Amino acid sequence: MKFDAHGIFSVHIDNNLLFTDATGPFNEELIIQYQQALETCITALEQQGKWYQRVMLHELSLMTPDAEAIFTQSLKDRKARGLCGCAVVLETPEAQNLIEEQFGRAYRAANVTARFFTALEPANAWLKEIQ
Repeated sequence: MKFDAHGIFSVHIDNNLLFTDATGPFNEELIIQYQQALETCITALEQQGKWYQRVMLHELSLMTPDAEAIFTQSLKDRKARGLCGCAVVLETPEAQNLIEEQFGRAYRAANVTARFFTALEPANAWLKEIQ
């Protein structure tokens, strides 16, 4: 059974950075839409070689188990196409530990270096440091 997509996101690139802004929770249908939206960005980024991502998560940004599996596979694909690190900013304190645990599991499974932050400035500084 297919459902309507739950959650919203926007993506854009600037130089060798992919920016994602998302508000959850997320289901499988939304993650599939996210993957499709990323494709144009990744095609441009992989021409540059190494690239990085900054993700801003708002509200209760948890994924259903099916969405998590698709997200993890998407991360593996992004790593194979040049993703070298990801800064994840958890803007809302609600369920921060659960969100970090779930996203962290996906990043570890994909072997993508990721760090979690509660503010934008330290996330941006870390991305500059690892480039």
